[in-house]
Amino acid sequence: MVDYRPATGSCPRCQAALGLAAVKEDGRWYCSPACAQGRPRAEPRVPAVPEPRLYPRPMRFLRKRGPKELKSTRPGS
Repeated sequence: MVDYRPATGSCPRCQAALGLAAVKEDGRWYCSPACAQGRPRAEPRVPAVPEPRLYPRPMRFLRKRGPKELKSTRPGS
């Protein structure tokens, strides 16, 4: 017996990512049996990635780089 699970997608009720606990009911995939039955989730969902990491850092916040000759090793060191 092969037990199929979705590889991608999100729950239509709570918008959480589908994982191994996903349940198919009435042709739709839900993230958990509780969502499929319409009950609230027991544990609060924390974001997988912090929000500041979702946006690129401007170049002005990166450290300044010196010329290549300043980074080379000194003779006699």
